[in-house]
Amino acid sequence: MGSILRATFILGSGSAISLIAGFLSNKAYAVWVGPDGVGLLGLYQGFLGIASIVVGMGLSSGLVRLGAPHIKDEAGGAQLVALRQAAWQIYGVAVLLSGAILIIFNRPIADLLLANSPTWSVGVLVLSLALSLAAGVQLGLLNAYHRVSLLAQVTAFSSIFGAIWGIALVWVWRESALPWVILGVPFGQFVLSSFFVRKLHLPYLRADLRDIKAARRDLIRFGLPFVGSQLVGSSVQLGMPFLVLHQLGQSEVGYYRAAVLFSTAYIGFMLTSLGQDFFPRLSALQSRTQAFRAALDTQQRFVLLLGSPLVLISMALTSFAVSVLFSPEFGPTVGILEWQLLGDLFRFVSWTLGYAILAGLPNRSYLITETLGGICLLTFSLWGMDRFGTSGLGIGWMLTYLCYLIVTGVTAAVGFGWRPNPKNMVLLIAALGVAAAIAILPEGWKVLLALLWGLVCVTLLLRHFRRVL
Repeated sequence: MGSILRATFILGSGSAISLIAGFLSNKAYAVWVGPDGVGLLGLYQGFLGIASIVVGMGLSSGLVRLGAPHIKDEAGGAQLVALRQAAWQIYGVAVLLSGAILIIFNRPIADLLLANSPTWSVGVLVLSLALSLAAGVQLGLLNAYHRVSLLAQVTAFSSIFGAIWGIALVWVWRESALPWVILGVPFGQFVLSSFFVRKLHLPYLRADLRDIKAARRDLIRFGLPFVGSQLVGSSVQLGMPFLVLHQLGQSEVGYYRAAVLFSTAYIGFMLTSLGQDFFPRLSALQSRTQAFRAALDTQQRFVLLLGSPLVLISMALTSFAVSVLFSPEFGPTVGILEWQLLGDLFRFVSWTLGYAILAGLPNRSYLITETLGGICLLTFSLWGMDRFGTSGLGIGWMLTYLCYLIVTGVTAAVGFGWRPNPKNMVLLIAALGVAAAIAILPEGWKVLLALLWGLVCVTLLLRHFRRVL
């Protein structure tokens, strides 16, 4: 667990800076453009996220999955060079084709998906997409080499640049600047990742054309099912602002986006650690089943001990946090967050299982789990909005991750013989019990109980850390 703690601390420092920058910028947006403006920005970012999944072809994750096993292999330099060149070839073709399609259909996209935005905003999205995907290729290389400190620096400094960029634009031009706001972070990621990739000292080899062709085939073979998995999984989540827009309205998109920003931001360092530390480590253990399962159990215990106190403290402070971090206009966000935070307890465990499935099983297994997860999110969200209005979005989120935990658990059990660790199960059940108590206790007791749980988890974490040392 020592290496996990070190990697999480390094990546967490970058994510903490990103968290602060994100909250400062979103506070400014909430005050200057209100829920409608925040909702419109959510539509832009949701569209960029979905387009990045489709056009990105899973190149970043493919470089990690296919490249990580060769990092310590002295003869693996040629394969890494071939993978890199093949990734750039796929990137070039995908960006040119997608850019042309988006420009041709800019009017219906702007009207139907971006709340009647000007057509030129689609051009800004195309530029943001190209920069984001180029940065993704380079971040995939850094991740394959497990350079967590460089990844943390990219996260931190690109977030700072994006926040300064966005605040300056919205301060001067208000709502009309929103399409340009999303350009800041991708540009910062591209510049920084370009600089840091040079520090990898990749071998100066001329890849054989047959190796490049084979690498291109392997990346596409990995990427197509991966894209399908993301389309029915992550893209449903990214597409929720469009669903909320047509079901409830633009202001409700702003409330929902505020809830997602809070829920994602406060545990962003942990999700970053899963993708940039846990996934490459598991990818390198593909052929060692026992070590693979042990790494999974250790990671689950770690995220529960570190993540559950964050969830419970956030639950205790939800009303205060929303008012401070956004504005009093975002009161309906509280109703979403109270349920969404509860669902995050299931998300911690299910995401570790999801990465294990991606690293250790054929791509079709990941496709199946993500498809079922996407169907659950869509179904429960529609049901929740219809039955409970805005707060139903949080209820749908909680039910989705409960089901997703069951799906990934069954898939991991069948795929590589994983069984739930009893200690981890006790931790999860205890955290759920404390969360239920926080939901019904008076305000002052909520915070006290959450802090007591945090003390218990820190004690257990330090005890385990001391034992492994």
